[in-house]
Amino acid sequence: PAQQLHAIARVAFEPTPLLNRQEARLLPLLESITRDLRAGHRVMAQTNLGELIRPKPDSATEADRSAAFASINSKRLDFAIIDRGGRLAVAVEYQGDGHHQGHAFLRDAIKREALRRAGIPLIEVEPDFDAAHLRRRVTGHLAPPQGASVTPLDSRRS
Repeated sequence: PAQQLHAIARVAFEPTPLLNRQEARLLPLLESITRDLRAGHRVMAQTNLGELIRPKPDSATEADRSAAFASINSKRLDFAIIDRGGRLAVAVEYQGDGHHQGHAFLRDAIKREALRRAGIPLIEVEPDFDAAHLRRRVTGHLAPPQGASVTPLDSRRS
């Protein structure tokens, strides 16, 4: 930490956008979709995958779990839709130009497999996405089953 503090003290920093222009146009749509469901979902951007899923304690050896966690902990989701309990409900990846360069395919494959093994749906959004289609896909994963009862957050008493 002392070396890190010294390194930071030697340079100036500047703010940088969290999302690129294409991702930034997707965020309000995802927020609108989750808000319309009124079930307490929230949208997080550029979220560390290791903060959202982890290996099950009894799923493998400790060494395997540690290696698996190290493999996902350096990965970020473009968007994480979390439920009212703070758990990942749906992952959303924007497949813009950056997703087709260098090792991006391998990074995406790691995310896909980890999410699949966690039972979390992944929605991959192409640059020419249709907003109505995206709304149906997200809603299909987040809407409660027919006949289920969900109390909207704004009608709960404190």
